[in-house]
Amino acid sequence: MDQHEQPVETPGLSSERLDTLLRVLAAEPRRMIYTHLAEHDSASISELTDVVVGWSSARGRDTDACNWDDTRTALHHRHLPVLDDAGIVSYDAAQRIATLVSLSPSTAEVLATITDLDTAETDHED
Repeated sequence: MDQHEQPVETPGLSSERLDTLLRVLAAEPRRMIYTHLAEHDSASISELTDVVVGWSSARGRDTDACNWDDTRTALHHRHLPVLDDAGIVSYDAAQRIATLVSLSPSTAEVLATITDLDTAETDHED
């Protein structure tokens, strides 16, 4: 195995956990949700829908993400459950409230790095 095939080691994270975090935050709406919850701790699905639609529009995305009802449905049925399953948020589907869970420092560091890279990429698009 050469140096490019060796698993990345992140202090405090298993390679499986790192893979999960990268897979979960590969979807832009989930990065937006995490970024918002990192600042506000919890939010209703309506508030998160406003955030995703607003940020998508501001980024010039010409996709279904700019449609409020479709975005709300996608958040409720897909994105928030994925974040919940990954242990990043707690999503109460009945109350339609998402809350950021207490994350380990290493998980928080990886998530912050991913969202910082996303923000830097968006800034370069302008």
